[in-house]
Amino acid sequence: MSVIGVIVAIIGLGFLILAHEFGHFIVAKATGMRVEEFSIGFGRYLVSKRIGETVYGISWLPLGGYVRVTGMHKEEFQARIEEAREREEELRTERENEELIAERNPGKKRRRRPSDPEDRLAGPRALSADEIASTPLERRYYAHPFWHKVLFIIAGVTMNAVVAFLLLFAYGAYEGDSYPTTTIKTVVSGTPAAAAGLQSGDQVLSVDGTSVAGWDEVRAFIQSHAGQTVTLVVKRGADTLTLQPTIKEQNGSGYLGVEAQLQRKGLGFGEALKFAGTRTGSGFKLIFVGFKMMFSGQAPVTGSEGLAGPVGIIQISSEAYASGTYLLLLAFISINLAVVNMLPVLPLDGGHVLFSIIEKIRGKSLSLRVFEQVSMVGLLIFVALFILATTNDIGRLFG
Repeated sequence: MSVIGVIVAIIGLGFLILAHEFGHFIVAKATGMRVEEFSIGFGRYLVSKRIGETVYGISWLPLGGYVRVTGMHKEEFQARIEEAREREEELRTERENEELIAERNPGKKRRRRPSDPEDRLAGPRALSADEIASTPLERRYYAHPFWHKVLFIIAGVTMNAVVAFLLLFAYGAYEGDSYPTTTIKTVVSGTPAAAAGLQSGDQVLSVDGTSVAGWDEVRAFIQSHAGQTVTLVVKRGADTLTLQPTIKEQNGSGYLGVEAQLQRKGLGFGEALKFAGTRTGSGFKLIFVGFKMMFSGQAPVTGSEGLAGPVGIIQISSEAYASGTYLLLLAFISINLAVVNMLPVLPLDGGHVLFSIIEKIRGKSLSLRVFEQVSMVGLLIFVALFILATTNDIGRLFG
C-alpha cells in the first residue's frame, strides 16, 4: 500500500460518510426539524464549530457519522425537559442554602432513565438541556408527520445511491467502458482450452458452425454445453484452425479455461448515463447475491476471503487507486453502504424505518426502554462483526 493510496482511500471513505449524513441533514432542514449536531465520526469531538443552531465537527472514532435531530424520541425529549427543570431547581436551592443541601443529600444519585444507545455511541450532546427543552414543538422530530420521518431516515442511503451513480457516470465519461472481444487473452494451463490447443491471441469465429459476433455469445455457449465436445473455429494469424475442446463442468456450468481480451471505447454523455445506470443496478444485485452466498455458506465469512473491515477497505482502495479503478470501487462501496444501512436492524436506517412503520400501525410510539433494548442487541451484533472483519484484515496484512 502506498502512502498516497492510503490517504486517497481515507478521504474517499470520509466523502461517502459525509454524503450519507448530508442526505439526512438536508431533509431535516427542508422539513423544519432542528439539527443539533452534524458529525463525521463518533465519540467526543476532535474539532467542532457552532454555526447558527447546529454544531459541526469531526469526532475521534472514524467509523461513520451522525446527524442528531431534536426529539428523536418523545420520551427522551421529555426527560431532557425534566433534566433542565431539575438543574434549575438545584441551582436555585443551592443559591438559597448550599450548606443545607450538602448536609441532607450527600452523594445523591438519580434513577437511571432509559436512553438512546446511539447517543452513547455519538458521545455527549453539544447543546445544553435547557436549550433543547426550549425547542418549539413543530421543530421536534417526534411531532413531524410519518412521511417526514421516513424521508429523513432514507435520505442517507438515497444519497449513497446517487453518489454511486455520479461516480460511475464520471468514470464512464472520462475513462470510457471496456467490453470483451472474441479474441482470447489468456489460456489457463491444465484446462480444456489448453488441452485442445487454444492459444493467446486466437480469435473465435464460430462455435459448432454458428458464427459469433461478441464474447457474450461464446460465453453463453460454453456455459450451456458442460460435458460436451464442441467445435471451435479460430483465426490464428493468417491461419484458420478447427479445434474440438471438451467443456468441463464446474459449479453446475460449462468451463473452458480462457479469458477474453478487453477493448476500451469512449462514451458520450448519453452512453455514460446508461453505463452508470447499468453498473449501479449491477452493484446492488451483486451485493444481494453476496449476502445470499454468505448465508448459504457458498462464500467465506472468515479468513483472507471473508468480510473486510475499515483496514481491509483502505488496503483494497489503495490497490484500486494504483490500478486506476478507484472510482469504480468507491461507487461499489457507496452502494454497499446503502444496502447495509437499509437492513431492518437498529441502529441502522432500516431499523428506524421499521420502527416508524410499527409506530404508525400501532398509532403510538414504542417506549424508549424497548428501543434501547433492541438497539443494544443490534450494536452488539455489529461490534462482533467489526471484530471479525478486523481480524480478517489483520490476517490479510500479515498473511
